[in-house]
Amino acid sequence: MSFNILLHSALTLITACQQQQPLQKDSQPPIIHLDAIKLHARIREWSYPKNGITVPTSAPALLWPGTNGKSMIFPMESGSEVPEDPNIGNVVYKVILAGDKDFKKDVIAGTAQRWTVYPLHQRLKPGHWFWKYAYMLKNSNKWTWSPVYDFVVDKNSGGEVSPPVSEVLKRNEGPHPRLWNMSRIGESFYRNNLQNPEAKKFIAYAEKLMQQPLPKEEPMRIIDTTGKTPLEKKKLIERMYHGFGDMVGTPVRNLCIAYQLTKDERFIQNAKKRALNIARMDPNGLATHDDFTSGAVLEALGWFYDAGYQFLSNDEKQLLRNIIKIRAKRVYDNLPNRFELHVSDNHVWQITMRNLAIGTVAVVNEIPEAKEWLTYLYEVWSARFPILGTTDGGWHEGNGYFRVNFKSFIYLSQLFGDFSGVNYFNLPWMQNLPYYMLYTYPPNSMSTAIGDMWENLPNMVKMQAWFADALTYKIENPYLNWYVSEIRKNNPEFFGGTDDLLLFRLLNYNPDRKLPVSSPGNLPKTRAFTDIGVVAMHQDLAHADKSLSSYLFSNPFGSSGHGHASQNAFTINYKGKTIFGGSGYYSNFSDKHNLLYYRTSRAYCTILADSLGQKLGEEGYGWIPRTISGNHIQYALGDASNAYGDIVSEFWLDRFKQIGIKPDKSNGYGDAGVTLYRRHMLQLDGEYVVLYDELEAKNPVKWTTQFHAPYYTILTQQTTRTNQQNFEVKTDLGKITASVFADSSLKLTVHDQFAEPAINWAKVTNDEGKIKEFKSQWHAGITSVPSKTFRFLTIIQIKSDKTDIIKTIADTNGLYHLKVGQWDIQVQLDATKPAALQVSSSAARSLFNYGVLPVQWQGRDYKQIKGSSLLLESGSDKLSHQEVTDTVPDVVKFDYGF
Repeated sequence: MSFNILLHSALTLITACQQQQPLQKDSQPPIIHLDAIKLHARIREWSYPKNGITVPTSAPALLWPGTNGKSMIFPMESGSEVPEDPNIGNVVYKVILAGDKDFKKDVIAGTAQRWTVYPLHQRLKPGHWFWKYAYMLKNSNKWTWSPVYDFVVDKNSGGEVSPPVSEVLKRNEGPHPRLWNMSRIGESFYRNNLQNPEAKKFIAYAEKLMQQPLPKEEPMRIIDTTGKTPLEKKKLIERMYHGFGDMVGTPVRNLCIAYQLTKDERFIQNAKKRALNIARMDPNGLATHDDFTSGAVLEALGWFYDAGYQFLSNDEKQLLRNIIKIRAKRVYDNLPNRFELHVSDNHVWQITMRNLAIGTVAVVNEIPEAKEWLTYLYEVWSARFPILGTTDGGWHEGNGYFRVNFKSFIYLSQLFGDFSGVNYFNLPWMQNLPYYMLYTYPPNSMSTAIGDMWENLPNMVKMQAWFADALTYKIENPYLNWYVSEIRKNNPEFFGGTDDLLLFRLLNYNPDRKLPVSSPGNLPKTRAFTDIGVVAMHQDLAHADKSLSSYLFSNPFGSSGHGHASQNAFTINYKGKTIFGGSGYYSNFSDKHNLLYYRTSRAYCTILADSLGQKLGEEGYGWIPRTISGNHIQYALGDASNAYGDIVSEFWLDRFKQIGIKPDKSNGYGDAGVTLYRRHMLQLDGEYVVLYDELEAKNPVKWTTQFHAPYYTILTQQTTRTNQQNFEVKTDLGKITASVFADSSLKLTVHDQFAEPAINWAKVTNDEGKIKEFKSQWHAGITSVPSKTFRFLTIIQIKSDKTDIIKTIADTNGLYHLKVGQWDIQVQLDATKPAALQVSSSAARSLFNYGVLPVQWQGRDYKQIKGSSLLLESGSDKLSHQEVTDTVPDVVKFDYGF
């Protein structure tokens, strides 16, 4: 049975909003098949909230698609100097909301605005609400209205309510320094940190900083561009100046902080020299013209203009205001009716939104346009944060790029909180964030090996440590405190007192604060982050660096932004090291290695169909229907049935076009007709991982299940059965083997080559600034004969000493009975018969069952919902009975009214 979600993009604004149909809730089956083209749109294509859904908060944000006045718009990425369509900036919107569909009761009417979000800064009373929006081209006086949408506010709907923007602007009318509330708290900030050891260390650092010469507009590094294509040459020139803005801007910020800590005018006078020096740099020059470098200069100038206002002459104030305006407008003019529509415009959320916010607050009463800038930033922040997760604390692009956002998360939450009074650290996403960090990036361990730059996390890294530590100042969570205490114990060198999050700690410094600590050993071994499609399973969460951890990925966002086409991929870490995971290297966002390997399904432990991987873009999505956390068995189910097919995302098609290649079958892309791919993953006591794959296609295809060992060597092992293939991973951690079974013959291929060579042509560096060496890595692929339906069973053993022999107890009509260690495994591998998997151990007193096999356990027969997954575990005093069927992610519940 299928629940259809019909989405048709590229239609006119109003009709496109009508195409998204609500799902039907009646008679929900245990197995749900989603038919949506996408669950998240790269550029908003439908309005929210609608279809009578019950919203999770009593003050929701109203969101709708953008228009150029004629049709839906698909704006370009950030960094474009000129909007793709000049009318994008000439459209205004307005909203009306009421307690009845005739808009006569409890009416809330907005005024004209340039952006497509309307956060409600008041609590709505429980009941049924109706809303619509209109758009018009400026000066046309002709409003075009959308259909009427409706939603329900429940009496239990909560959430903190932010004040209207008028109050925010009023709170910023005070004297300088405005940033961080320094005009109000400056004296207490100074006195509170007089005896702060970290502040003293920082002041000593600032003394040395003043002795450094003023920077010049010149490259940070020289890279030979001989023989490069025009696009490569452009990227290499950008690479030469990468970090220049931070290099010249960060000292200004640090000297301003030193002045506020000491009241010593030497610091602010030195900051002034540096600020005036960078103010005179060419805004269009190579050094400071791109979004990151220009944004860093903007932030630095905002810092000094605010903190050093009284030390500037009128002419100097005017100079700084002029350059702040130039650089701020360069950012802002490309935002309204574009940025807020984007699922995640990475550069803006990561960095330039923070740059613009700090620069804007500094001049909000001196530059007339700045009030509009601040209004826009506050409204978008209120409506959209957090962007790549909803409530579960996760981040869909993986942890490699997640950390690029940390500085902005901390300081924008502090900044907007200062003048709104809202504690953004109390948002559900923020409260769950410590668990995401703990489960997906344990102390003294590697992370999940997924997404751009995953390979830059060989162990715990500084920014992760600083961010986690900063969160302890605002989030009361004993497991978070344990996390930070473990990092401090393992990596004391990270905490030197001069990092980018120092100011946040100084603002929230309390010499008497106590941090209660709880070991995560009493937390569930498995935790699902279904908003972003990650399940983490741990043998011992408190000692991940000494035990087994495994992860399953199936992402509702698809392969968007820095995310990859890795639906139903798995990662296995052992003793803190990645055994199986992603492969390849991040050399550039979209060079040949990235688009033909690193970003693709070919680089992950997932499945290819006729050697073709999943499509790039939001359309290539997956989801996590089920998880169970047990004592001896951990379980997750991923569904990647919608992930395969031709790439249709215009954004990604353009990236291929830019480098002159096609996403066709010769390059691993195309439609193999996949209609079903559900992967069951179990982690068993005794250090075993079991995978059971259900596969279907429209026509017979060769199915290939892949394994990548990015740090170790794969060796083949002999087998006497054509329907079983074995291999070993050679490590210094113990004995690791994998055995793959099917009901027909299989072919094993082992090699150490990438589908597209990895070349560090851009001279990419690691976290320590050293140029990365792109080494070869080992891969195994096990391929079936052509089949419309197919099943794989994989048994992976990860042992400190020796692995067990897998014994075949019986093989009857595709139903296999295997035994490995203490575990009995019965599995139906004949794909013409109903799927079945049963795993049990009398020693562990545990049984898992999925499918049609009868459940007989400890002398009893158990009935099971058809198609469900069941876990029975006997404890010392009672039986644990967990049975799950499919549950859709929140985006389906709230955007589609499921």
